[in-house]
Amino acid sequence: MITLEPVIEMPCVMSGAWRGLGVHVFEGKVTLADMDVLERRGDAWARKNPGSRVEMTIILPSNTQMTSEERTRMVRIIKRWEHVRTASAMVILATGLVGAGHRSVLTGLLLFAPPPHPAKVFGAVHTAVDWIAPYVQSICGAEATSPEIKAAVDVLVDRFRAFRAAHLETTRA
Repeated sequence: MITLEPVIEMPCVMSGAWRGLGVHVFEGKVTLADMDVLERRGDAWARKNPGSRVEMTIILPSNTQMTSEERTRMVRIIKRWEHVRTASAMVILATGLVGAGHRSVLTGLLLFAPPPHPAKVFGAVHTAVDWIAPYVQSICGAEATSPEIKAAVDVLVDRFRAFRAAHLETTRA
């Protein structure tokens, strides 16, 4: 059984890892201060867990927009460890024209500035998992089947949603 152990738990992001698989779930505003924390914790985890990895990023629907400075900083964070990635998948769950537009722009960026590993943009989590599963198996072992990864990702997303809801509830009180 695959369990994505939380590495980062913040109201705007939760990252979980199992062996060489990292999954990041984002929703809402990610400030420059949040990015400082992400970078520090991500670097600390990477130093303790050297080697190849496969990463999946899931962006939950939100009305939040990043400033130019925030986008530049996030690109730097993404590129920081790309040399050790075997593959990466980005899932944009926004729907309609907005979601299609974001996925198209991101796909275009991957064509113009490709990372040194296979990377693909998706509109659904389970489709992304099916695509990354062979890469995960290559570094984590045969037990990393698509259904096992899907179940672990679903648990992490549910955990993040509950964590975020609890945080938002306490900040409103």
